[in-house]
Amino acid sequence: MILGFGSMIYHATLRQVQQQSDETPMLWEMLLYLYILYSPDWHYRSTMPTFIFIYGVILAAAHAVVGFGIGFRLHYVFLCFLCVPRMYKYYIYTQDTHAKRLAKWYAAALFFATSCWLCDRFLCKELSLLPINPQGHALWHVLMGFNSYFANTFLMYCRSEQRGWAPKVVYFMGVLPYVKIEKPKTQ
Repeated sequence: MILGFGSMIYHATLRQVQQQSDETPMLWEMLLYLYILYSPDWHYRSTMPTFIFIYGVILAAAHAVVGFGIGFRLHYVFLCFLCVPRMYKYYIYTQDTHAKRLAKWYAAALFFATSCWLCDRFLCKELSLLPINPQGHALWHVLMGFNSYFANTFLMYCRSEQRGWAPKVVYFMGVLPYVKIEKPKTQ
């Protein structure tokens, strides 16, 4: 969320190289999601993280040098689509209604963020004529901050459940959900 609010103020001053610095963490986040989602079924424990790390470094360097533009966005969407089947699998096997609500908030934030970005991207001239500009791109950053938070929280719940740590979704001040974990005592 803090990144979203900071980006709302900072993003108006970006140039191409600075925008790439804004986009590269998005790539690393998706690679982290791929690792979390698919690592329980991966047979070679050291191969997957090594490959993901090398892939991320090469893609980040190439993005910094070449500046893929639309290619980066398409690649990001591709990585998102790689995560969807496993996220859905975790969603259908999760019994806790609060954890399922996190997944729904994640999907809703992603949908509304994408809608804001698309409106800002394709209706920019029309929106700038309005008395109050809705700032679609800034809203995209804020909503993607929520999206990341809900995705990370849901994945933390799922991973903790896999490890047998008895996770429970609780709310800070009755509003902000987080995962409370009780690891079993080992002797």
